[in-house]
Order: sequence, then C-alpha cells, then structure tokens
Amino acid sequence: MKENTSKGIRVGFLAAIGFIIIFLAFFLVGGEEGIFTRTCELKARFQNVEGLVVGAPVRLGGVKVGSVSGIGFSEDRADKTIEVTMSINRESLKRIGKDSEARLGSKGLLGDRTVDITLGSPESEKCQPGEFIPTLEAYQIDDLISESGDVMTDVKLTASDVREIAWKINRGEGTIAQFINDPRMYTNLDSLLVLWTNITYKIRAGEGTLSEFINDPVLYDQFTRLTTEAADFIRAANEGRGVLGKLANENDLYNHTDSLLVNLNATLEKINSGEGTLGQIATNAEMYQKLLSTIESLDSLLVDIKAHPKRYVKLSLF
Repeated sequence: MKENTSKGIRVGFLAAIGFIIIFLAFFLVGGEEGIFTRTCELKARFQNVEGLVVGAPVRLGGVKVGSVSGIGFSEDRADKTIEVTMSINRESLKRIGKDSEARLGSKGLLGDRTVDITLGSPESEKCQPGEFIPTLEAYQIDDLISESGDVMTDVKLTASDVREIAWKINRGEGTIAQFINDPRMYTNLDSLLVLWTNITYKIRAGEGTLSEFINDPVLYDQFTRLTTEAADFIRAANEGRGVLGKLANENDLYNHTDSLLVNLNATLEKINSGEGTLGQIATNAEMYQKLLSTIESLDSLLVDIKAHPKRYVKLSLF
C-alpha cells in the first residue's frame, strides 16, 4: 500500500512539473513577458485600433519592450477614443519621455498590428506608470486602399486624355498635329538649316561683313582700343581732369547755375507782376500800343527818307 502511495505521489509530482513546463512554454511563445520581469502599465488613446489585439507587441524604437494588456472604451461616453493599456518593462520606462509618441504599426506590410513608441529625448521629463502617452494617428489599410483607388481613377482619366490627344494628332487636328503631319514644316525647317549652313560656310570662308567682324584682327584691335580709350576718358572724368571732369566733380559750376536760375526766376516774377520796362511791355496793353505806334512811325519815317532824301539832308559847300 505504501509503495502504491509513493508511486502516486511521484507520478503526480512529475505531472505537475510537466504542466508547469507546458504552461511556461505557451506563456513565452505567446509573446507574454517573463514571470520574473518587473513591468508597469502605460496607456494611450487612439481614434481607431483596427487589427490591434490583446497581446500585441509594444516596441520602443523598434525593440520589443512589452505587450498590449487591454483594449477598451473610455468611461466617458462623450469620449470617442479607444484606450489601450500596455504592460511595459520597467527597465525600458526610463527611456520613454513626455515627448515620446505612440502610434499603431505592423509587422511587415500586412502583418499583425503593433504599438510603436518613439524614444524620448534625454532632457525631457520621464513618463510615470499609469500615465497616458501622446499618440500619432497612422493611416489605416482602408484609407490607403481608398486613396489608391483615387490615384487609379486619376491615372485612368489621364490615360483617356492622352489617348484622345493622340487620336486628334493622328487625324491632323490642332497645332501639334500640323507640326508633325504637315510636310511644309519639314521643308521650311530643312531650308532654314541649309541657309544657316551657307551662312556659317561664308563666315568661315571670310565672306561678308559678319565674317570680317568675326575674323578680322584689325577690327578687333580697333574695338579693343576704342574700349580702352573710353575707359581712360571715364577714368579722367571721375578724377576731375578735363572740362567734363570739372563739370562732373566741381561744385562751382553747380552753384553758379543755381544762382543764375534763381536770378532768372526772380526776373521772370517781376516781369509777370508788371515791374520794370519789360514788365510794362509784357503786361501793360497801353504801353504795348504806344511802343507799336512808335515803331510804325519810325518805319514810315525811314521809308519817307529813302523816298525823298533831299527833304531831310541838305549839302552846301559855301
């Protein structure tokens, strides 16, 4: 009886150890943290957690540091966000700061969803257990499919437009079609090229004015000398040499001209106001008429003197 009891105890002990091993194996393979790993919880709010499940990996800078331990709605019914609770390795918590951001990622292009957290800067304040991490919403698969559909629609419309343009070109409609299909365009272009070839040949052969301008070294020397003389003339003027230099650099001429203009302006003002002889002539109609009468009388006198000089000049020897 004692032997049977001892055997039962040993079998039970071995079975318990096997169950424990199997449990640990499932626990580790399932992606959960180790039993003896110290963990803490962090939370994040997302607008949409499509594809995210409990047990999904949590990565910090691409390194797995925990897993999703809970997904649920906020207790506030007015809050439409989804709260995600994450079990994080306490050793990694010191690398998560207030400036860290959590976003939904995936293993590969269409793999299982993950929660990716960015590393905090060294100078930022560290997150404490139970706090919420700022989130960055990621594109969902449906959004990408919808946008790709819009892109494909645009591509189809563009292809249709290109096909229509090609059809019009083949029918000879429009400027581009005329440019491609009209043989006169080719003929004109060929004639232009021939003309240009003849011009370049004549230039190389030394024929014509343009060839002389390009190939004659004398003309180049004259142009160079003219440029040098112009530069010397401008330099002399800037240095105040010569008449032009004095006009450009000395202030006396400007002062004299300014004084002359001031005096001329004063004289014109006096004339306009009727002061002086010129003013009276310019503004007094009576003075103008008298002066006109005097001139007419003098003119008549000169005419009469020319016609009858003996009336006015008498010569006597004795």
